Amino acid sequence: MVSSTFPFAAIVGQDEMKLALVLNVIDPLLGGVLIMGHRGTAKSTAVRGLAELLPQIWVVRGCYYRCDPSNADHLCEECQRRVDSAGKLQRERSTVAVVDLPLGATEDRVAGSINIERALKGATRTFEPGLIARANRGFLYIDEVNLLEDHLVDLLLDVAVTGRHQVEREGISVKHPARFVLIGSGNPEEGELRPQLLDRFGLHVEVTTENGPDQRIEIVERRASFEDDRESFIEQYKDEQGQIRKRITSAQQNLGSVKMDRALLRKVAELCVELNLDGHRGELTLTRAARALAAFEKRKKVSESDVRRVALISLRHRLRREPFEESGSGERIQQALNKVFGSSEPASSGTGSPSSNGQPAGKKNRPTKQTSDATSDQRARHSASEKKEMKLPTVNGKHRFNLDLNRVNGNHKLGREGSSGKQTLNKKRGRYALSTGEYSRPSRIALDATLRALATSGYRHGEGAFPFSALRFKRFSKKQGSLFIFAIDASGSMALTRITRAREVALGLLRQSYINRDSVAIVVFRGTNAELVLPPSRSMLRAKRALDGITVGGGTPLSAGISAALEVAKRASANHGRAVLLLFTDGNANVSLRQAQSEDRESRDQTIADELHCLGNEIHKAMISTIVIETGNKFISHNGPQQLAQKLGADFTRIP
Repeated sequence: MVSSTFPFAAIVGQDEMKLALVLNVIDPLLGGVLIMGHRGTAKSTAVRGLAELLPQIWVVRGCYYRCDPSNADHLCEECQRRVDSAGKLQRERSTVAVVDLPLGATEDRVAGSINIERALKGATRTFEPGLIARANRGFLYIDEVNLLEDHLVDLLLDVAVTGRHQVEREGISVKHPARFVLIGSGNPEEGELRPQLLDRFGLHVEVTTENGPDQRIEIVERRASFEDDRESFIEQYKDEQGQIRKRITSAQQNLGSVKMDRALLRKVAELCVELNLDGHRGELTLTRAARALAAFEKRKKVSESDVRRVALISLRHRLRREPFEESGSGERIQQALNKVFGSSEPASSGTGSPSSNGQPAGKKNRPTKQTSDATSDQRARHSASEKKEMKLPTVNGKHRFNLDLNRVNGNHKLGREGSSGKQTLNKKRGRYALSTGEYSRPSRIALDATLRALATSGYRHGEGAFPFSALRFKRFSKKQGSLFIFAIDASGSMALTRITRAREVALGLLRQSYINRDSVAIVVFRGTNAELVLPPSRSMLRAKRALDGITVGGGTPLSAGISAALEVAKRASANHGRAVLLLFTDGNANVSLRQAQSEDRESRDQTIADELHCLGNEIHKAMISTIVIETGNKFISHNGPQQLAQKLGADFTRIP
């Protein structure tokens, strides 16, 4: 049967990602790989292609957890019983498991649960292992890991600490080994990863789109060849795949004999001190990665070059940085390397990578003088166009403005209770919390509670129809986040100073949302209409980019801005929980929804007032907590923003 997996050796570019994956195969104790970057950059292809390279391992015959027969300290309960009774275990060769954990997986599927078929047939209750059990001694791959449910993240963190998984649910108690290499991939623009999980990854790779025309052409041609004739394409890379597999096997066998001088180890420690890293995972990971790289290149001793080549992927995610910091980690690490080890040409992490694409890393995209001059001209033209559009300078969100988003979220005047982060019950997703006899769509059967109800009712298998009254249904506990909608007035009356202050405050509030794991959306209104510049998202990076891209000018279509924010809140209520509207404006509304040109000023103002009154009623019906934030100076302020807050039934505050 022809494999449907694109060969690992055929992937064009992305040498850093491929090297990080191979190093984790050589030394699984590295702790896994986090691959973040642009869409369509072969992240999933590389992980699935890796499975074809993995050497076979010895496993206990018939063991679901694929226990290692030579390691008595990490056996499952069944294998331990076999050892106690027979004194030895039968073994066989098997491929290394690469298990996908889909985002839609339930906790039962991930952790394991009772075997439903056996339970319904009246047999003894037996455990049905989950994805964590299948991944033991293999790889657990999570695509879009930054979108993974929080309760599943907590589960993975617990297992990662101990290497064993204990299941206590539905009347069963099972403890089994769960040592796997965690591989995660995702797009950072779709949301940040929780810091606790981020720190558990040994290596962190940032992938970008290959921008060289030759490389892009090569990618298209190889993919087309693979789709046209998979068998011949895979055969074409068979030898190269075999060579990489041999190098990995040899490195695994020789890893224990690779040494690092104490002087070099001291420099590694000095590097981590220079970068002010918290904890000691930085040193541990960096030394392990350097030893694995030396073993892969068939050397018995770690060199300074090895440390330089793996420093970036080992340390970039351990640096302290602000939530909105977009880049700079690579430069900081390179500067620290030059300070500790001495200045030199930075080594490409792709040098000595598992596969070669025929282009030396050091010769890629070297800018010529003509290119530099052209770039300077482009920057000058770009700068001029920015001035014409009145695009504002970026801000850092350090403006002093005390507004507790948790208090806004719990606005008692609108009948709200609780705040961001509160655990709420639902019928679809989260951690299984309790069972109930009340059925409503969609509900899932709570098998443990149903079996207990059957036992107490005296029902036995084969004794007539199954009593519907014995059915129990699951209720799940899930952390209830909030959706904060920033509606920002970008009209000409906001001027440069006011809009800058508004953006400063908005960034400060975004930091609170980031800490609480809330979602944000940004609506900007100016001219004659409103625009949703950021759909609901947990990515603070995208939110900052949206704020930095605001331009000012034109009229103040206040009604359009509120109406657009209201629509966002209604559409997103099912997925994002409570909605909170933060309206930044100076209150000088002068454009109605109808935009009638023939109306005089008095008629237009009355139309706008009627629209705002109707919108206030809609906000109240939708139970959307709202606060009007005046951006104008209090000494020259009018009562417009305060009156607006009254019409909308909102709280009012002013930027100091």
